[in-house]
Amino acid sequence: MYKILRYIVIAVIALGTAINAEAAETADAILKKSAKAINEAGGLTASFTLDYGTQKVTGTLKASGRKFTLQTASNSTWYDGKSMWTYNSRNNETTLMTPTAQEVGEANPLSIVNSYSSSFTAAFAKSQSKGSKTIVLTPKSKHLGYKSVHVTIPDGSSYPSRLVIIPTSGQKVTVSISQVKTGVKLDAATFTYPKSKYPKAEIVDLR
Repeated sequence: MYKILRYIVIAVIALGTAINAEAAETADAILKKSAKAINEAGGLTASFTLDYGTQKVTGTLKASGRKFTLQTASNSTWYDGKSMWTYNSRNNETTLMTPTAQEVGEANPLSIVNSYSSSFTAAFAKSQSKGSKTIVLTPKSKHLGYKSVHVTIPDGSSYPSRLVIIPTSGQKVTVSISQVKTGVKLDAATFTYPKSKYPKAEIVDLR
């Protein structure tokens, strides 16, 4: 009887320790887990919606590590880890540039999470919604161009479902992410500008 009681006590203590450990998971630990998942996802695809001001834009994202491509009805962006091309269908013009970290983050918000630890500090938001955790990223440097970034990650997932980006100047942008798929095979050409697809587009080189 004594042995049975002792085992029950040990089990209760172990369960309590596990619950406390889970409850004590820090904002930094949650984001590190998310960044690791994004980095190790292989090819990743997702749908997204951008809300800024009175405008709403929907599109698709394909990413692998730091590389990505985004497509919307009017614009497409390709980033191969060094150069970024943005095609605007309204004026049939493609801009080529070597982007800053902020410009990469503005184009692909997942990259903010992917490399947040070098540029931001993380803390839980004061207001939380059931079924998810919202984390506030505060820039370590004013030169990054952000006031803050709010990242929402659903419980049981490592991938953000929502990011609210508040720049030091300009319009707040809310990004909603859905239909995330990982392990998708994406070749190198996915992340480079398909010049043959836009033979008459003017290329503006800003490098």
